Amino acid sequence: MKMETLIKIKNGFASLELQSYYKMDKFGFGKMDDTNKPLCSYSIVPITSDDKETVAAFLRQFFFRDEPLNVAIQLLEETDSATKLKNYCIGYLQYGMTFMALSKTGDIMGVILNNIMHRDDVEEDDDDVGTCNENSKFKEIAMLLDKIKREADVFTHYPTVDRILEIKIVTVNEAYRGQGVCKALVDKTKELALEKGCKMIYVECTSHFSAKAVERLGFKCIYSLDYADYANEQGEIVFKTQSPHKHAKVFVLLL
Repeated sequence: MKMETLIKIKNGFASLELQSYYKMDKFGFGKMDDTNKPLCSYSIVPITSDDKETVAAFLRQFFFRDEPLNVAIQLLEETDSATKLKNYCIGYLQYGMTFMALSKTGDIMGVILNNIMHRDDVEEDDDDVGTCNENSKFKEIAMLLDKIKREADVFTHYPTVDRILEIKIVTVNEAYRGQGVCKALVDKTKELALEKGCKMIYVECTSHFSAKAVERLGFKCIYSLDYADYANEQGEIVFKTQSPHKHAKVFVLLL
């Protein structure tokens, strides 16, 4: 058994509670039960501006600390980069396309942050690269993500698709992994994509576990980059990720 802090919503503020549980798969991508139904009751609701700090705390606890690229370069140890990462994630709340899974008792069980990509858009990741300090650890990640998006070149591969819903982040509270929460969040995102006139969902997976999860949900891999092949100007590998995180992959799901 492991003791873990749970983030709860009460009267618009974050409160903390300790709960014991068996630790499951990382990143919230556990298996569902044999009946293919959630093992506990929860609801999928939109994230609002009032939830900003609570969601930021949730991401720091259940995503930032375990994400393979963050771990590889110890990003959270650099204050400026940690702040950049938080602002980058929370910035997606303004578009009204983010959701969270809430238990009956108000626990945040998981969150998904989404955005829409347009064929004629100027890539937003270029701005993230340009506004970072030269030696910022966050800049290293922003540069890698920019390379992945450019090389995946999804709009060239799918010339009839002009609007794509992109999953930026999806993660689940460790206490609720294996409950079907990830699938429910992705299903809600599918509904949103269709409402917004998107013909495809796109996601960049920097984790082995997230890649396996979206594969199980029917996504197709269209691009893969071996971290061992990504080096700086001095020929040094930038992200010495821990096993089994060996690749960054791009997946798509046609709707």
